[in-house]
Amino acid sequence: MSARMRVFASSLLFVVIGCASSRHDGWTGPARPAEVESTRWTAREAPASVLRSSRYAIYTTLSSGSRRDALPQVLEGAYAQYQAIAPAPLVDDRPLSCFVFDRRDEWAEFTTLRTGKDAAMYLQIPRGGYTIDDWFVAYSDSDHALFSAAAHEGWHQYAARHFKGRLPPFLEEGIACLFENVRMSRGLPRWNLAMNPERSSALALARKRDRLWPLEQLIAMHAGEVVDQPQDRIDAFYAQTWAFARFLLEADGGRHRAGFQKWLADTAAGAGLVGNKPWEPAETRAILEHYLGQDLASIEQEFATFVAQITRQEKP
Repeated sequence: MSARMRVFASSLLFVVIGCASSRHDGWTGPARPAEVESTRWTAREAPASVLRSSRYAIYTTLSSGSRRDALPQVLEGAYAQYQAIAPAPLVDDRPLSCFVFDRRDEWAEFTTLRTGKDAAMYLQIPRGGYTIDDWFVAYSDSDHALFSAAAHEGWHQYAARHFKGRLPPFLEEGIACLFENVRMSRGLPRWNLAMNPERSSALALARKRDRLWPLEQLIAMHAGEVVDQPQDRIDAFYAQTWAFARFLLEADGGRHRAGFQKWLADTAAGAGLVGNKPWEPAETRAILEHYLGQDLASIEQEFATFVAQITRQEKP
């Protein structure tokens, strides 16, 4: 697996409730729709098209309709969410390429041709997507699961394009999961980074069954290590990475937020303890302890308390 390879392997089962909310109740999103130009994707038969917005070139076989129309709005809106949590200097202004398929057989064919010897690993993904370098591929059989996958993979794209350093994969996955719960209201996406019903439910179940990954093991893992695991282990991995990203933002009144933001800024710049180098599992513990100013045992104890707290508050 290459240093820049990301995998999103968990299925998404979100239910959207009610209408879009304002910033006052934690939901944020764009105030107006992004401009989008649609042209034919000539490499494929109609209705294949290329949707071009200010930051994205979306190659898709989705038929015209609300799902296709919403997709660039989701990605442009998500990009603003990424910038808000992790500002990064613009490396270049080339559009970010996305390949989004209407049917799984189209997704599988593209994956087989594009990923070569790694295709067998990707083809294990039931729904969702994966990111390689700064392009992603996605498929799902429902609108909201597709938008969730796109917003998740879009974060990996953003980090791959604009970060000079590399976040530990477990943390990059956790941050990506923050953006999965997309609500659509009047054609515009909305996010609340503290809410993710699927991850919350999986976290509560893993804790109840005593199936959580030990933090020392979790911080050295990447998604490729769980893609062929039983579904409950995959779910626990993503739920815990999501919970850890929330922990860094929210725990104890947000006391780790400044350290987290410094970690993100250093990673984007390729500076500080992170540097401009590939991720090394053996270095993750020291980096985590450095930016949080605590030893791993103390962090794990605080994280366990936070997990207990949010699983009590957020019933499946």
